[in-house]
Amino acid sequence: MKLRATLPVVVALLSCRSSAPVTPPHTAATPVEAPRLSETPTATFARFAVAADHPEASRAGAEVLTAGGTAADAAAATMLALGVASPASSGLGGGGFALYYRASDRTLTFIDFRETAPAALQPNAIQRFTPGGPPRPMGPTIGVPGEPRGIDELLHRFGRLDRARVVEPAARLAEQGFTPSEHMAAISGRFAAALGRDPLGRTFLNAEGTAMVAGSTVRNPALAATIRAFGREGADYFYQGAVADEIVRAAAGIGGVITADDLRAYRVVERQPLTAERFGYRFVTAPPESAGGFTMLSSLALMERWNPRSEPDVVHALAESWRGPFLDRARYFGDPDFVNVPIDALMAPERTAARAARFDMARARPSSDYDLPLPESPAPAAVPPGTGTSHLCVVDAEGNVASVTTTVNIPFGAGVSVRGFWLNDEMDDFTSPPAADATGPQASTTNLAGARRRPVSTMTPSLVFEGDRPVLCVGGSGGTRIVTAVTQVAYRAMVMRTPVGEAVAHPRVHQAASPESMGVEADVPEAVQADLRARGHEVTPLRYGAVVQAIRIVREGDAVRLEAATDPRKGGRPAGR
Repeated sequence: MKLRATLPVVVALLSCRSSAPVTPPHTAATPVEAPRLSETPTATFARFAVAADHPEASRAGAEVLTAGGTAADAAAATMLALGVASPASSGLGGGGFALYYRASDRTLTFIDFRETAPAALQPNAIQRFTPGGPPRPMGPTIGVPGEPRGIDELLHRFGRLDRARVVEPAARLAEQGFTPSEHMAAISGRFAAALGRDPLGRTFLNAEGTAMVAGSTVRNPALAATIRAFGREGADYFYQGAVADEIVRAAAGIGGVITADDLRAYRVVERQPLTAERFGYRFVTAPPESAGGFTMLSSLALMERWNPRSEPDVVHALAESWRGPFLDRARYFGDPDFVNVPIDALMAPERTAARAARFDMARARPSSDYDLPLPESPAPAAVPPGTGTSHLCVVDAEGNVASVTTTVNIPFGAGVSVRGFWLNDEMDDFTSPPAADATGPQASTTNLAGARRRPVSTMTPSLVFEGDRPVLCVGGSGGTRIVTAVTQVAYRAMVMRTPVGEAVAHPRVHQAASPESMGVEADVPEAVQADLRARGHEVTPLRYGAVVQAIRIVREGDAVRLEAATDPRKGGRPAGR
């Protein structure tokens, strides 16, 4: 197994592009075939492809590729369009991770643009969400946004087009209006009360103030102006001056503690992605502070040893493979710039073998049976469940590949907007301090809030290589369910050789060590559910399952076939040509 440890390197951000825009490889007089937006969640393309969880976002990325842009240009355009058309999930007030493969020199770059904690944020200021409980203060959950800097970094390092050209599809979409999906309409209904307290949110609701209307046209002219200003001025537009002042005031208005200094201090970080050989492929994925990549690689290492055959065996083995890694996440993971994440020890072959030996194909075992604490280890802390988020995959005509996950955390973030975009509530991903009167083993403090820290994530943007060429781009959205969903899709697509569209749509399960029960989507066949119960699994309905996007890259001689799949659970459509 080849494994690379995480080595953080702070990236110096440039506020403007260092090179002149490159003329697209066609002229206005030359007819250019328009990108095709698929009518189904799965489509095959020959030159380039974009898979995002809203059709207009996929179209925006494909438009930029048609204009001669790279996968980085298209990823930036798609992110911005997702912030318009899927604002419950992501946007300029959030942050995330980008994994980028550049074909010309076969390099891999992982850009961390996750939100950071304000300097004044105290660990005990964040109150945990309790279903059915009283409303909690959202202000302390607002972190310093990272998406504007993340987009700028992608464009500066790997883009080709002028920034103003890249942002135009999203700006036009905000100006002319987007069409809410059934998924977005349902979310807006659940969060109608919060939307009704914000001026932007009220424009999203119907006349009765109860929900968006699927299929209607929703405009956001304030966001259109913001996106175009970003195109002219770059990320500094958000981190200093009038917009920064508005972010500070909006956060303070609901109890937030972000300052102008926090915004000026924000930087993206380049990290070394995690890499390991599994099933004859090289998997490249997210490093800490994400626990997603570690969990996927650990799960696949166990699946290699167990080699399940039947569908019930596969589902049982997958569920058992996640228990131990989720306990490790709760005990050891934090921001690697502030705490030591012992990734080599956690993924040591002998430790994997010891965990594999505890598996029983005939029955489920308690999560504690898979707990292998390192010497002098604290007890695990509770893992915040999380939700929301968007993922996108892009493959361009030159073979560059982008896998990007971005989020504002729960739908519509903290429920307060600035200039057309929503501020995140990402600080909710930090864990709570141990109670002062707690007895027993000390709970882990590796993921407590602290000045400039980034909370642990489950985001799992990933690439899979066969030899030295990428063959799969995959990632997902949906809180702690991201990594279990991405692992299931990658395993089915690469190991079981399931067509990528079927792998993405296949009914899924989720097991995160605590609670002991296994979440099961309603479409999992009853015979499989009965088999799981017979093995001792407590099967419960899985609500709010994760959403996965993927592109499989198939080479046939000199030709390339791009099989792009968007998750039918959210209504996305791929685009390309």
